[in-house]
Amino acid sequence: MKSKVGLEKLRGGYYTPEPIAQFICNWAIDINTKGILEPSCGDGVFLKEAAKKEMEINPNLSIEDSVVGIELFEEEAKKASIYGAKVICGDFFGFYKDNIQEKQKFDAIIGNPPFIRYQNADVASREIAFELMRSAGLHPNKLTNIWLPFLVLSALALSKNGKLGMVIPAELFQVSYAGETREFLAKYFDRLTLITFQKIVFEDIQQEVILLLGEKASDSKGIQVIELKDLDDLDNLDLSNFYNYEVKELNHSDEKWIKYFLSCEEIELMRKLRNNVDIVPATDLFEINVGLVSGENSFFLLNHDMVKEYQLGNATRMIIGKTEQLKGVILSERDFKNLVEKGKKVYMFAPKDVPFSELSKEEQEYIKYGEKLGFNTGYKCRIRKNWYCVPQSWEPDAFILRQVNRYPRIILNYANAVSTDTIHKIRFLDGVNPEYVAAAFLNSFTLALAEVTGRSYGGGVLTFEPSEIRKLMIPMKNAELLDVKKIDQLIRDNKIEEVLDYSDRILLVNGLGLSNNEVKILRNIWVKLSERRLGRKEKGA
Repeated sequence: MKSKVGLEKLRGGYYTPEPIAQFICNWAIDINTKGILEPSCGDGVFLKEAAKKEMEINPNLSIEDSVVGIELFEEEAKKASIYGAKVICGDFFGFYKDNIQEKQKFDAIIGNPPFIRYQNADVASREIAFELMRSAGLHPNKLTNIWLPFLVLSALALSKNGKLGMVIPAELFQVSYAGETREFLAKYFDRLTLITFQKIVFEDIQQEVILLLGEKASDSKGIQVIELKDLDDLDNLDLSNFYNYEVKELNHSDEKWIKYFLSCEEIELMRKLRNNVDIVPATDLFEINVGLVSGENSFFLLNHDMVKEYQLGNATRMIIGKTEQLKGVILSERDFKNLVEKGKKVYMFAPKDVPFSELSKEEQEYIKYGEKLGFNTGYKCRIRKNWYCVPQSWEPDAFILRQVNRYPRIILNYANAVSTDTIHKIRFLDGVNPEYVAAAFLNSFTLALAEVTGRSYGGGVLTFEPSEIRKLMIPMKNAELLDVKKIDQLIRDNKIEEVLDYSDRILLVNGLGLSNNEVKILRNIWVKLSERRLGRKEKGA
């Protein structure tokens, strides 16, 4: 697939590989398919395959009467028109409002809707799209990407036995702004099939995509996930064997769909444990918030030599700015001293929030140096009363990683440091023992739940916002029997499996009464989901 970079940026889309368009059309179109819509047809790859399929099974049908494509850009619309379909040059949302809404239904709707963020979308078109979504009972906001109204409105335009086949960003599985759409799809379709790929199938972007196949009417209700390696696997996927994959019951909530990579047995066990009263919600143990937002780390973060050079020893505080600076589950004073000796930037410029004239000569000179380089003009800095004063809040008892590779962990803050916003901060509630929580966090259930709760994109990193950490749960029964120093050393030695063997026996088997087989299932969930996302990075996917 050759990139058409300029136009693709405007359209918010990359052109679909022919094998994907061919597969979706072969699945969606049958002898009963009379009306087909492609709402963002680009140069016509879906129209080409739809016309070919229609001619195979309905040779007496007029392609122009049965296949409709809509394309915003005139040049692309002209290219798409060569396949015989009726191609309309215009905005899909405006066309939908005037010609489709409560007026027309289609037996098959296919395509690859554009990926355009709220702030980059055409305002008039976006307002029509959001108005249409609200009329359908949904609540779009400034996080809503334009592919969502394309998907929702296309679904609403289906006939009673209609099929929808679309190429959708894999973030449908997990981002919060798509939660309401997940709930809508689960209620609207009898059956959903999600086809995912281990490798990136759009050569020019690192955006993971899925094929979303929805059936309004089906005798076999639920959701199935089919994971393929690449487009060759898609070419070999037997449609006659299409319904033999395990089907899971659709949960009519806005929960993330990453859980559907699990088997029914695994889903059931996770559901049972999430309702277990002996497993404690994170919100019952600690508060969490983002770290300090400096607005310009290159100015505010200094190493020991810089502090000495600018004579700022009385205007700095210790800070952790990178995940790699945190080892084990304890940040000790010795750890911090090692970071200082290695020349790491673990000091933050933190003068008192007073008028410039009241600061020391050394502080004033350093601030003038920052202004000379323009650091004060960045958005976060210039909106402050005193741009050189980073807003402070409560002191962290511990840290938890915002972005992780293999697994998340809580790190106890025995060095009295603060953190930048690359690392979240934790304050334990009254009566909660920090060591028990940090030790108990590392168990197979919590790590499996973290994989389902966090967000992962094409690069393999698992990301958590504070709201997602708050949804985690930790088995605390018997946590006092865990040796946090032993766990700290094992993590430093990269022996997570030994940690889990140790904590699972104490917390899950002896504490919760789980069988060895149930613990094995939980461990397999964590391994399967973590290796799946990490594999994308390691394979250059």
